[in-house]
Amino acid sequence: MEARGSERKPERGPASWTARVVAPVVLIVAAVAIIMIVNASVGGGSDDEEGAGERQATTTTADGCQPEVPDAVEAGYFVIEPGDDLSIVADRTCIAIDQITELNPNLDPQLIQPGNCVDLRIDGCKALAGEP
Repeated sequence: MEARGSERKPERGPASWTARVVAPVVLIVAAVAIIMIVNASVGGGSDDEEGAGERQATTTTADGCQPEVPDAVEAGYFVIEPGDDLSIVADRTCIAIDQITELNPNLDPQLIQPGNCVDLRIDGCKALAGEP
């Protein structure tokens, strides 16, 4: 007859302790890396106004988009033409609608009229008005 207490459970060594500590650390590092990658891909970074002004579109964007109106992009403003809306401005300039609306907080997309000026960078329309 065997004694009841003679069954021994396998002893867990340092490998299980290491896994219990390392696994959460790896998970946290992976989460931080994913957050940084997502933030960089959506144009994150500094929210100060100086940084926002420098985030204007170039003549060719990272996704290969080439603006139909590179002069407007370089000047920093776009003048609305008949039939234009913000999606057309975004398509023609290769600047995201979100960035355009961020740069033009007082612009109501439903009330855009021909001749309206849309900033493509901070104070872009001031150049059209001749203001410094």
